[in-house]
Amino acid sequence: MPLARDILIDILRDEGVTHIFGNPGSTEMPLMDALVDAPDLTYVLGLQEATAVGMADGWALASGKVGFVNLHAMGGLGNAMGVLVASKASETPLVVTAGQQDTRHLMSEPWLSGDLVGLAAPVAKWAKEVRRGEDVGQALRRAFAIARTPPCGPVFLSLPMDVLDQEVAGPIPPASAPPRLGASPDARRLGERLAELDPERVFVLLGDDLPAHASRGLVAFAESAGFPVLGAQLTSRSAFPSDHPCWAGVMKPDFAWMRARFKDAQAIVLVGGRAFVAYPYREERPVPDGVAFLHVADNAEAFGREHHADMALVGDISATLAEAAHTLRAHGRHEFVAARLAGLASRRAQADDALRARILAETHIPLSADAAVLAALDGAPEGALIANDSAATFGAVQELMRTRPGRYFFARGGVLGCNMPAAVGAALATKGWVVSLVGDGGAMYSPQALWSAAHHRAKVIFVVFNNRRYGVLQNIARSLGYANAKAGRFVGMETVDPAIDFAALAKSMGAPYAHADTREAVLAAFAEAVKRDGPTLVEIPIG
Repeated sequence: MPLARDILIDILRDEGVTHIFGNPGSTEMPLMDALVDAPDLTYVLGLQEATAVGMADGWALASGKVGFVNLHAMGGLGNAMGVLVASKASETPLVVTAGQQDTRHLMSEPWLSGDLVGLAAPVAKWAKEVRRGEDVGQALRRAFAIARTPPCGPVFLSLPMDVLDQEVAGPIPPASAPPRLGASPDARRLGERLAELDPERVFVLLGDDLPAHASRGLVAFAESAGFPVLGAQLTSRSAFPSDHPCWAGVMKPDFAWMRARFKDAQAIVLVGGRAFVAYPYREERPVPDGVAFLHVADNAEAFGREHHADMALVGDISATLAEAAHTLRAHGRHEFVAARLAGLASRRAQADDALRARILAETHIPLSADAAVLAALDGAPEGALIANDSAATFGAVQELMRTRPGRYFFARGGVLGCNMPAAVGAALATKGWVVSLVGDGGAMYSPQALWSAAHHRAKVIFVVFNNRRYGVLQNIARSLGYANAKAGRFVGMETVDPAIDFAALAKSMGAPYAHADTREAVLAAFAEAVKRDGPTLVEIPIG
């Protein structure tokens, strides 16, 4: 009879898992033994558990599948909690497992044991401990199903080491058929309602959880009337191409800014989950009174979380929007819409050219954040996936960011240490180039990602924008008039004594390094990086 650990391996294969991310310990030995005879499954070692989870998160987002990560007991799960907070916020589908001590002496609270389920519960959609080998298959199937069901998110299983070594009678349990959502039955009604409004006064807002496959319906919907489309600055992923004429940029995380932007709106169409992200707190509400609020989502949990919905449509997002677009096109305003799209494209091109020229005119050293980011974007390989958690991208240059469906991800949970490992996981999933944009502070949370990237020859260009300070905090202190800013002495917000030696750090992890303090140097560093079979760290000092 097969062992429970063999059932686990077979189910991973059947669920489309190709990479297992983890950091093993003694309680994970049954799984590690099973992998000896499973060369088709690549074990990706993270030198710290947060790095392992971050890589699994990036792999899941880039592949569109459920990621799988295995941690070591209570301490390993504890080390991983910060990144799991981010995975929950970004609704990343993950099955997270951790080895538990042998069940035969759990009553005596042995070394390495603990309440793993209790620790994981706040960041998991579902958390269980498996106590019998016969339950391993069913628990795994249920875990994968829950993780990928919207709203997606991490699921946790505690796997005692003796349970995985138990013999299992009977066949491997099959996967349940995934639920299939069609278009909302109210899709046509949505189209009819919008057809009565001025398209310049209808705003489409993108939730921060939209999968790439929603793009087709989104684009068709925007093009059906020329609706302006806005994204959130802190979005975990992108489902709308930023070079499209209807793209109107990102909303600043400020409710006063949003309210002013929507002051003449007739309707707002929110697609997906959260879009109204604000920091710091403002008294203003983002939606002015009298504006119709229409909400399209693939799960009922999305409704009413941020604003009441005058119309709430549950269904497959792409199909729902495509059907609403069909209704809008049937109203025969083709010439008007074509002229509007052409005008939007022309104005967008002129604005982008003017912004590029203004940023390129900045030639001082150190580079401004805008100039440094633009150089990195221009140097990036064509079609590269962008993994971002750098506040350096929040300036004017954000209007020029490449945010293509399935090719842009942001560490939306606000947890530093996610981006670099996520870039490694994304590169392993896509086998293509990934550009990781990170600040010097964030780079120090999971620098172990450099080793994993070098070990697996992941095609990642890590770009560290180094201003030797926590610039976001200093800017907030200035904007709110905190004592730190008034005194000009920022307590605990600088990394200058000693300065971080990123060249030595990269070398210690086996990654080539380049220092680039001019636009030309940045472009040259990228040109050299793409010639290598593996990662490069490019440090760009910024003012």
